[in-house]
Amino acid sequence: MPRTRQPAHEAHQTPARAAIDHAVARQTLGDLTDAYLWAVYARTLAHHGTSAAEQLDAAEVLAPLAALTGHTDQAVTAYRNLTDLATAELGASHERTLHARAGLAAAHHRIGRCGQAIRDLADVYTTAERRHGPEAPVTLKALTQLACLYRDCGSPDISQRCLRVAATIAARYLTNGDPLRTHVSDIARMPASENHRAVCTQFTPSLPVPVTSLAA
Repeated sequence: MPRTRQPAHEAHQTPARAAIDHAVARQTLGDLTDAYLWAVYARTLAHHGTSAAEQLDAAEVLAPLAALTGHTDQAVTAYRNLTDLATAELGASHERTLHARAGLAAAHHRIGRCGQAIRDLADVYTTAERRHGPEAPVTLKALTQLACLYRDCGSPDISQRCLRVAATIAARYLTNGDPLRTHVSDIARMPASENHRAVCTQFTPSLPVPVTSLAA
């Protein structure tokens, strides 16, 4: 049970929903440890409830908090559970499902399952592009995340190729000052992660994403 006292909640609010809201509130305040504990508690409550929506919401809060607080193995489990719940509730190509799959790929990458992470994230990107279009936030985020994975695994040329596609799409579809367009630019300026070298198991890479004429 988290150390912070749970606030009173309205009569219609379930205990699981109250715990989810409190986890989000603690994260907003920057208390990631307490937020994580509340997210675990929310997941437990939601698991014993009957609402699929609450189970999905609880999993969606827990998975990134597990990663942010350094629970790397649990992050993989939490993202896999989130992906399964989102797929069952919303379908394989829904944006929330694709975001969950991208999170799972990042969790795999964080513990050195680099080949699997890149293949899975490339599939997220191609699915998002086909279902939601190249300019959709889920598509651009997957492509820039894929560029980061390649860069961290010592493939800067492929990383830059992905980033050029992302930058061209962002410039074509998004206005100046759009947060996502800014995000793409910020990613392009970031160096490779020094911490990833200790766990990297990358193979000789190929480019598993369809590079269109936008890359020219």
